[in-house]
Amino acid sequence: MKDKWTMRMVSIQYDTETTESVLDTEVAYFRSCGGDMVIAYAESEATGMDGSQTEIRISEDNAVSIIRTGPYKTHLIIQDGKKHFCHYETPFGSFTIGVEAAWLRNGLSDEGGVLAMRYTVDAGSAQLTDNEIRIRVQQMTSPKQKIQEV
Repeated sequence: MKDKWTMRMVSIQYDTETTESVLDTEVAYFRSCGGDMVIAYAESEATGMDGSQTEIRISEDNAVSIIRTGPYKTHLIIQDGKKHFCHYETPFGSFTIGVEAAWLRNGLSDEGGVLAMRYTVDAGSAQLTDNEIRIRVQQMTSPKQKIQEV
């Protein structure tokens, strides 16, 4: 029987007001042939991206790639000490954004764990958002198991 995993993702957007959202969902969680840790899940109506699939890949050098396919296509790369220019597509159009990590902490292993990061997104010279994401991945031991706080 294949292991079942759950994820709690807390997303915080800092602006004039702080907005926080929480996503609890089942995920595929595994180490790829190349050594990356992978968290994959289907977006839902709750996230506003129904029909999209998201894959979070954490490389051995702690670069985090967030790859979304479907109606909302994105490929963001978040890595300490580097600014990446990334593709972001919405139903209203696509554009290139700059993504720069303030910090990134990777505590994921084959047994699950926590991944946390804070990063800014800009377009041109204007900062668009300041974000923090905290993810806890844990193995599901029973259908009624609660996901631990992040």
